[in-house]
This record gives sequence, C-alpha cells and structure tokens, in this order.
Amino acid sequence: MQKLFLKGLGITLLLNLLVKPATIFLVDIRMQNVLGADDYGVFQVMLDFTFLFSMILDMGMTNYMTRLIAQYPHMIQKYSNRLFTMRLVLVLAYCLLSIGMFVLLQFIVPTKISMDWMWILLILIIHQINIISVNYVRAYTGGLLKFGLDALLSVIERSVYFVLGCLLLYGQFIEPITLPLFITVFVTSSTLSLIAAIIIYVRLVAFPKLHWNFVFFRSIFRQSFPYAILVILMMLTVRMNTVLLGSLSPDGQVKQQVAYYVQSFRLLDACWMFGVLFGSILLPVFSRVLKEKLSTTGIMTSALNLLVSGGLLMIAFTVGLKEIIFNLLYKDVSYYSYNSWIFLSMTFVPMCFTIVFGTLLTANKSMRKLNQIALLGLITMILLNFLLVPSLGAVGSAIALFSSQLTIGVLQYWEVRYNMKHRLARFTWTKLALLSVGLGSVLFVELTTVISPLSFILLLGAVWIVLVFGLKIIDIKSMLTLLTKTASPEKNH
Repeated sequence: MQKLFLKGLGITLLLNLLVKPATIFLVDIRMQNVLGADDYGVFQVMLDFTFLFSMILDMGMTNYMTRLIAQYPHMIQKYSNRLFTMRLVLVLAYCLLSIGMFVLLQFIVPTKISMDWMWILLILIIHQINIISVNYVRAYTGGLLKFGLDALLSVIERSVYFVLGCLLLYGQFIEPITLPLFITVFVTSSTLSLIAAIIIYVRLVAFPKLHWNFVFFRSIFRQSFPYAILVILMMLTVRMNTVLLGSLSPDGQVKQQVAYYVQSFRLLDACWMFGVLFGSILLPVFSRVLKEKLSTTGIMTSALNLLVSGGLLMIAFTVGLKEIIFNLLYKDVSYYSYNSWIFLSMTFVPMCFTIVFGTLLTANKSMRKLNQIALLGLITMILLNFLLVPSLGAVGSAIALFSSQLTIGVLQYWEVRYNMKHRLARFTWTKLALLSVGLGSVLFVELTTVISPLSFILLLGAVWIVLVFGLKIIDIKSMLTLLTKTASPEKNH
C-alpha cells in the first residue's frame, strides 16, 4: 500500500508541479498587480465569502464517499443517482443561504462589505459550485484508486485558467484589464473543468439521473454530517481571516490590509495546494489500510517527512529572502506584507500535521474528536483576530491563523499517538528537529550578518541536502526499492 501511495503521489505531484507554480507566478500575481490592491482585495473578500458556506454544496459527501468507495468499491452504482439528486438540492440551498446571508449582513452588523459587490458574489457562487462538483467526482476517482484520472482532474481548472490568463495578460488583445473581465476568465476555467469532470463521471459510473429518495437522503446526511461539520470548521479557520480582517481593520485601511494579507496568503495557498494533494491520496490509502488491518507507520512517516522537510526548506528560504521575493512579485508591498509572511510561512508545518494525522483520523472515522479539535482551533482564530487585528492589521491576522493551526495539528497528533496508538517510525521527530535547527541556524546567519542572496541559497540548500539525506528523513534508496518490488502486506500493531 505504501508503494501505491508513492506512485499515486508521484503522478499527482508531477502534473501539479507543471501547472500550478506557473499559474501562480505568471498569472495570479501579475493579475493582482494589474488590477491593483483595491480591486483585487474586493475580489478576494468575496471569494472567501463564498467559501464560508460552500460545504453546504458537499455536506461531507466527498470525504465520506472517498472512504466508502475505497473500502467497498462495489457500492458505487448503488448510490450514484440518489447522490446526484441530493447534490442538486444542496446547490439550491447554498445559493439561497449565501445570497441571503450577504444581504442580511448589511443590516445586522456594521460590515464594510458593500452591496455594490453583489454581482461579484453571484458569479463566484457559480465558480464555487463548479469546484465542489469537480471535487465530488474526484471522490470516485480517488476512492477507486485511479490516481491518474484524479491527478488530471486536479489540474484542468488551473491549466485552462493559465492559458486564458496568459492570453489576457500577455496577448494584449483587450486593454485595460478590468475586474469583470478577470472574473469572467476565472469562472470560465472552473466551468470547463466541470465539463471534463462530468465526462469522466459518465465513463466511470453512468449518466446521472434524478432519483428522489428522502429516506436515503436522511441516512446519507446523518452519516456524512460529521464530515461536513469538520470541513466547514476547518475551512472557516483558514478562510474567515480575510472577512474578519476586513471588518476589524481601522477605517480607511480595509482594502489595503486585506491586500497585504492576501499577498502573503497567496504564497501559503500555493504551498497548501501541494499539501492537499497528499491528503487526497492519503485518505483512500489510509481507509484501505485500516480496513485490511495493515500498518500505517510506513505511509504516515513517509508522508510527514516529505511534507515537513519540504516545508521547513520553504520557510527558511522565503523568510530569509522575503523582501526580495515580495518586491519581485508585487508592486505595492509594505511591512505588513513581509511580517505577515513570517507567520503564514510557519503555518504550513502544523498544516502538514493536519494533512497526515487529520486524514488518518478521518479514515478511522474519529469524527467527534476531529470536530472538537477543529472547533477549538476556530475559536482560537476568532479570538486572536479580535485581539490583534485592530492594532496589528494583517500581521495580527497571520498570527491568529498560525496559532489556530498549531493548536489543531498538535492535538490531532496527540489523538493519533495516544488514543489510536499509531506510531511514527523511531526518531522521526528527532530528525525533523535537527533539520529545523540546521536550517534555522542558516537563516539566523542570513538575518544577522552580511551575506549575499546567492551564498545564502547555496548554504541553505547544502545544509538541507546533507541533513535530509544524511539522516534519511527522505530515504531515496528505500523508496526506489519499494517502487520496484511487489508489496507484501505488513500486519498492523
């Protein structure tokens, strides 16, 4: 099973590495510079607003179906039409709630979100429906362990957006580039991705038909509801920050603070995209492993080592060169941009804990404990935003996100280690701690002495390579051996 995980991860990472970094740096960031901080800040606030209720579109069905199909693939035909009908009902509910809440906010709280932005909300609601629907189809491709198709679905939307965005930005067919034009390109990309997902769904399952069955809907709702609550809580913890930042920032600084935060968050989001790819592969693999009562140690350790070692290198590199990176990427940067990134970059490490340990707990159906942990993380994030944003602005929001994710990640590991009794390989934490100290020492030298960027990069890379491969945090020889031999089952503890 570890062999299957590594192969699936390799295919997925290869396709995403070809598409997503190019999209971020050649389209996303350039588009933000072209539109300006104000217009792009408005777009980001409204996009995050559509995220607040987006789990109504899913109600936990994606994670629930991924686990169910991975363990019982013969159930795929039994539920497909009834689930399709249920999703149509959820789409209607999502639209009504999102629009209704947006209108209601104008009257019950002194919000700084304008009614003039309603047209943006309506278009981005369509985008959100497209994205969640594609993810639902990926529950089938992932659950059936068809990681090639799953990887393809994961990059179609970004690929189309990259092509259309490059034509718009560099083709100079239309000038000036306006916010409505950008949003049109944004939503067109997700729409074409949905069309591709529908084609794959029809080939894997069947052409969807309406099948109303209230008893079935109620049963699925009860079973998937804990998954829905978990994803809603986790999404609110990450995505609610810009909404709170926009509401709590001092008058006259709302758009600027949101824009500065988004500059940093975009880089974290880029890293998080690759982390999510691990989770999409780990969930069906962990589900199958637990059903067959095999050991989770190898897969869990490999995933954590790959994620955290890469994350630590990213943190040291980007924090050490933050001024250079931000000045290259953005026109309008400030103290808030630089210092927000310090905390947001560190947030990636506890997010890695969630990807590994949270996914294992999900596969184990430990939903009650996961939801309790996520709720505590959300409360932490909200309280810290209210305490820090009025005085620190975007930096305070970044601190709040880091603190909440650290709380969640540590508690999830505690649950895996001491309640599930699943262990990492020996000395895993010791090796990662040594890597942290080594990279931190190089970063300290860069921040406290005069050293050229090239010298810093070379020294940082050398230390990372020596420690990662010397300590066998990433064991290339073992991975190659595993990939070239027939896997033999290893019984669980």
